[in-house]
Amino acid sequence: MNKQAEAKVEAHLLDSDRLWSLADTGLMDTPERETLDRYARIATHALNAPVSLVSLVDDERQFFAASYGLEAPWRQQRETPLSHSFCQHVVNQRCALVVDDARNDDRVCDNLAISELNVAAYAGVPLSDSDGNVLGSFCVISDQPRRWLPAELKLLGLLADEVTKEIELARRTWLAEKAEAIMAEINQEISSAHQRADEQNAGVMHDLRTPLQVVSVAVASLSDHPLVQDSPALAKTVDMLERNIRQVIGLVKNSGRRFSSNDLFQCVDLADLVARVCEDLSTGESIDLDLSLESAQVLADPMMLRRAVQNLFSNALRFAANRIIVTVACKDDVVRVVVEDDGDGLPSKKDYQRVWELGRRFDSKRSKTGLGLTVTRQLIQALGGVVRAGPSKLGGARFELLLPLERETA
Repeated sequence: MNKQAEAKVEAHLLDSDRLWSLADTGLMDTPERETLDRYARIATHALNAPVSLVSLVDDERQFFAASYGLEAPWRQQRETPLSHSFCQHVVNQRCALVVDDARNDDRVCDNLAISELNVAAYAGVPLSDSDGNVLGSFCVISDQPRRWLPAELKLLGLLADEVTKEIELARRTWLAEKAEAIMAEINQEISSAHQRADEQNAGVMHDLRTPLQVVSVAVASLSDHPLVQDSPALAKTVDMLERNIRQVIGLVKNSGRRFSSNDLFQCVDLADLVARVCEDLSTGESIDLDLSLESAQVLADPMMLRRAVQNLFSNALRFAANRIIVTVACKDDVVRVVVEDDGDGLPSKKDYQRVWELGRRFDSKRSKTGLGLTVTRQLIQALGGVVRAGPSKLGGARFELLLPLERETA
């Protein structure tokens, strides 16, 4: 064989895709599998050959994933270096290798398997993956020269097809187990990260409680001040401060859990809640706000509802050009809260399906974290509702919260 041909042959053996595929079978350096051993036994009896091997060949050795009839010490070692391998030629040439008399065959006559493993005759066929990479050979070996008959080689090929199926099954099983192990590690990392974040947040929330209580007491005292009582504008401002401080204190109190439990659910006047949120957030904003609020009672945690509506309305304030429309309407035992603006909207209709994804931002200058809409969806789903998003007739975005009406009202 000339040097160019030798280099090409070596390239087949050292091909990285082939070696990766071989590693992905999960069969290298693992215990023997009964299914593969069974085919080795069948081959020796059917072909009247002393030895049969399922030989997987990497860049340095051949490993016997299964064998039958192999003598010590090779039976225990389950591998040989390439200097003792006929199967490497099956991999190199990507085709069957049939040797009737090894001592007189120029292809293998200098192979150490002849003297150390007593190989006199050999017949091996490729074991290939779905991409055509030859991973090794299914072979039978005789300690005496013999002429392999076409019928025998055909049977060997049929058995190799079944061995190939078993190898592919082993690959899928191993990859599934590997993926499961990786996912377990990722979940553990996520759990540890959540625990660290929870511990840090718990410390921050603990330190916030005292100053919040001080502020709450101070604001409550303002409501009794004569100047506040004599000024509707000041009384309105103090009332707004009290509502929002109560919300913050409630958030701090429930910071250890993501959402509140059902025991905090109560009948909530959704129209009144939406009106107060819009009033609080739009104070001082130069925006044309249209409110169309139909009376509707829902059974929910009012703090969760308030957070969800706040997220939608504050989002509209950031992106609206001049106008925002907020609607509360009931139909078929469902109440719908709609917030839409006349801003630029999202680039495409597909983006309205992706807008609820965690961290999804379409305008990094006006949206800092991409968390608000994700939290809104989680809150509404926890309340038994659904969320929708789409383009508005105003030109901007339209967001909807759909919740079941309180049963007695419905």
